[in-house]
Amino acid sequence: MLEKKPYKGNSLIRHFNINSLISSFPYTCSMKLFFTLLLFTIVTIPTLFSQKNRSFSGVLTYTIESVNSTDSVRSKMIIFAKDSLLRVVNFNSETGKQELIKHLTYNKSYLLIETPLQNFAIRTNEHLAKDSVTYTYQKKSGSKKIGGVKSKKILVKYQENKLPLTCYYHKKIPSKYANTMKSFPGLATLFYSFSENGILRYRLEKIEVNNPPLALFQIPKDFKMVTMEEFSVEFDKLYKKE
Repeated sequence: MLEKKPYKGNSLIRHFNINSLISSFPYTCSMKLFFTLLLFTIVTIPTLFSQKNRSFSGVLTYTIESVNSTDSVRSKMIIFAKDSLLRVVNFNSETGKQELIKHLTYNKSYLLIETPLQNFAIRTNEHLAKDSVTYTYQKKSGSKKIGGVKSKKILVKYQENKLPLTCYYHKKIPSKYANTMKSFPGLATLFYSFSENGILRYRLEKIEVNNPPLALFQIPKDFKMVTMEEFSVEFDKLYKKE
């Protein structure tokens, strides 16, 4: 059963305070690291869940861990969803926080970058990418509970990996809400991604079905909206002395 939390007035805004969700993950980021993270990211109440319309509103929390190393870096991905709106928050205890706001219907996405001198909302082409990884899959028999929901087995052959990997999905929520593995027959509850640092395993920790406030998916007033090219120019101007 998906967890349903009732709406209790202004307490909803406090419940969806992103900073409180990640306060247990201390981090520091230099300006150069901000730019590095930017490039990496571009290359993630009454219930509004509807089987007929295939929409979902609530929060998906994923735990991220390295498969081929024993590092102690703690990482998570939190996805806030409100029908066709997404706010994807990636963070870990070393590199900090990255946030992306997406409108699935209008194909718009903005990467939020905070700096001491200026905050930016960068229009990206992230929404144009079908998937960040190349893969094929084959459904298999078998299922288990992941993140409190029944998940079906699926064998995935990644282009970056010689051997197929066993993943899982939850068929009652559309795959688009995981912000990756969009070709899956349902929401990915256990899957992998690849980088120069190795293989990362994403595992759904929990699902909360509720109605996040609309303000969570709006660009804050103190953020300047720019294109990627405009950001590069302004970033150089602001930090040319560093």
